[in-house]
Amino acid sequence: MDKKSPIPAYHQLATEIEQKIDDHVWLPGYCIPSERSLTEEYNLSRMTVRQALGALVQKGILVREKGKGTFVCEKSIKQRNIMSFTEMMQGLGITSTTEITCFDKIHAHEDMFLPFEDEEMYKIKRLRIVKNIVIGEETIYLPCTLLPDLQASDLKKSFYKYLDEKGLSVYESDASIQAVLMNESYYETFRVTQHLPLLQVSSKNYSDQGQLIFIEESVYRSDKYMFQVNISRREGYLK
Repeated sequence: MDKKSPIPAYHQLATEIEQKIDDHVWLPGYCIPSERSLTEEYNLSRMTVRQALGALVQKGILVREKGKGTFVCEKSIKQRNIMSFTEMMQGLGITSTTEITCFDKIHAHEDMFLPFEDEEMYKIKRLRIVKNIVIGEETIYLPCTLLPDLQASDLKKSFYKYLDEKGLSVYESDASIQAVLMNESYYETFRVTQHLPLLQVSSKNYSDQGQLIFIEESVYRSDKYMFQVNISRREGYLK
């Protein structure tokens, strides 16, 4: 640690730890040295070490387990734009599987289904699984008239690729993201007993002609899956 640096000592330590993780010196699941050990190794106060670890826990890089220690987390999968979960995983060299838990037909009658009110809709629920861990549950609502021959087996692969093949490419997605609390249903969905941080993503997905193709309501583990949103200030848009 450079104690003459204007960069706070806790930040330097956090950067040092993060670098060890990036360099694969400390792998996911590794229990890092205790606060006392880090205090002695880096000649820092216990408070400074605790602050550094706390910052990394907040970033989702480390996780504390009471009575066990502090562990390196699996890196979150980042989604930066409109793309297929399956194809994104393939691009990262990660093997994923899809489990269909619901493939029904319903009649749209609620406000969320406008302009599909009174139409017959597919209701599809899919679990997205990586390394035997359920990362997310996706619920898709799609007018039956758009894809009258859709089968559950078609949804085991990339849904976006399937839509492309049917001439229904998604051009724009109007989405909202919010944190949600665990409940009994989510414990069952994600097949866990511990509390998890969750993100709910609600989206309406449109073609390049402005046609609403499908509505999606999904929940993801935010310790495993991250949405990265890019916001720009367009010329002439704000003055």
